[in-house]
Amino acid sequence: MTFVRKIRKSWFIAIAVVASIAWASPVSAHAQLDTSSPAPSAVLESAPSEIRLDFNEPVTPVARSIEIYNQEGQRIVLGEALVSPDDPSVLVAGDVPAIPDGLYVVAWRAVSNDGHAVEGAYTFQIGSSAPIVATSDLIANVLSGQNGPTGLSWLMGIAKFLGFIGLCLVLGCLAMAAAGSIHSRRIPLFIGIGWLSAVVSAVILFLTQGPYTIAGKWSDCFNTALWSDVYATRLGKALVVRELLLVALLVLVLSLRGHFERSLTSWWRSTTLLVGVGIVLTLSASGHPSASAQSGVAVFADALHLSSVILWVGGLTILAFGGVLSSNNADVVVNRFSRLATFAIPIAVLTGLWQMWHLVPAVSDITQTKWGQALLVKSCLVVAAVTLGAFARWLIRRGEGTSIHRVVLVEVLIAVLALGVTAGMLSQSPEVTAANAVFSTQLVEGDMIASIAVTPGRVGNNEIHVTISTPSGTLSPVDNVTMRLTLPGSEVPTITAAISKLGPNHFVGTLSILTPGTWNLEILVQPDPSSSTRFSTDVPIS
Repeated sequence: MTFVRKIRKSWFIAIAVVASIAWASPVSAHAQLDTSSPAPSAVLESAPSEIRLDFNEPVTPVARSIEIYNQEGQRIVLGEALVSPDDPSVLVAGDVPAIPDGLYVVAWRAVSNDGHAVEGAYTFQIGSSAPIVATSDLIANVLSGQNGPTGLSWLMGIAKFLGFIGLCLVLGCLAMAAAGSIHSRRIPLFIGIGWLSAVVSAVILFLTQGPYTIAGKWSDCFNTALWSDVYATRLGKALVVRELLLVALLVLVLSLRGHFERSLTSWWRSTTLLVGVGIVLTLSASGHPSASAQSGVAVFADALHLSSVILWVGGLTILAFGGVLSSNNADVVVNRFSRLATFAIPIAVLTGLWQMWHLVPAVSDITQTKWGQALLVKSCLVVAAVTLGAFARWLIRRGEGTSIHRVVLVEVLIAVLALGVTAGMLSQSPEVTAANAVFSTQLVEGDMIASIAVTPGRVGNNEIHVTISTPSGTLSPVDNVTMRLTLPGSEVPTITAAISKLGPNHFVGTLSILTPGTWNLEILVQPDPSSSTRFSTDVPIS
């Protein structure tokens, strides 16, 4: 069986395995807060009994996942946040004490399906005697205490990079040695370095995930209670499984005793292939692809993408540093790798393009996120690597295969840079997340004052809080309130809000806004059946 046929047979087996186990329920990328109770900028007559946060996907609470701070930045103790038994995307923290009138900040932190921590903060007010004040500094001070230990994000990024490099070395070099009959005394060294890097990477990521999710201290890396919490997540289980599979891979490699050519059997190749596929899946099934729509297909495509890159980088490493280009069979090895690259690189490019199309809702959004900007840098590096590869193959066709050493070295450097960019992309969200832009204002008509707050002020479900008062504070209960939104200059129909009464002259309207733009909000207040007052203002929706 030729080299290419062996590679193709291995790929067919790998594709079948990945397709059979890669399916998962579809969700979205990083979790986002949809609604909350109390709502942002809400004005309440009395303290709420609980804090309720509704996300767009299931989340996992962490220690002190929901907290309340007063206007002086002092934390108010309340019950631990728990997942609602009726909805896994809802977090509820009860036992809110009887706090006095004033301005308060709700700060929250949770873990989304892909293992990333998401956080945010908003304000609400108790008592309507004083207007809502600017709170950007207060919110910034509260969130600054949730950043975690200094340097943690850098360590996690380096660990992810080490993991990529390690898997490319251990799995890529094993695949080349097993399927290509390539003779190099340095292959065991590459495999050993790669295996150690992959193991160290998984251990560091598991230990640091705890303090990362709770924004804790460096000492929390060794908190065994946090280990249990990390293992309960999808990412935690994937890291543990990866470690176990790497141990199994070490046993398989040690069973060869360094004699690749004489010891490779069909059973060994098949078992090693299955272990390798499992290791790749622990990456794909715990990252962005697993937390996206059509996640089963996304995991499958990502596993193919990673496998292709691993074969490509592993082969490049052997060519650049394995000493094969100076051996007697250099032309044979170069031609074999050229055929492998011709097979692997198009798969890596096509699956990468599909992931970009799948994870980014609109191509125009690519430059709006750090993930998209990193993707553009990675794409430029891949184009440069492919161009160098084409030049190398041109040299091979001219019979100058032994003169491509410098070209291969540059290609390896570009591949390493691309892996570094990829490691950085793992901590970023591929979706453009519209920031909450709570709109608040006070309107005066005659002797009536309307305090208005629209939250979260972005496309999706919104709440309009309206509190009616007078300068003297004396006003009979309002009989009826109507709220409607119109987008001028468009064919979007007028939206009428469903009204609920939260307290004396405090009304909330709920509605769904699907189009961004500057909407005109019209509020009709009827103090009694025979009279009405109209308030109007423009509301920007991001």
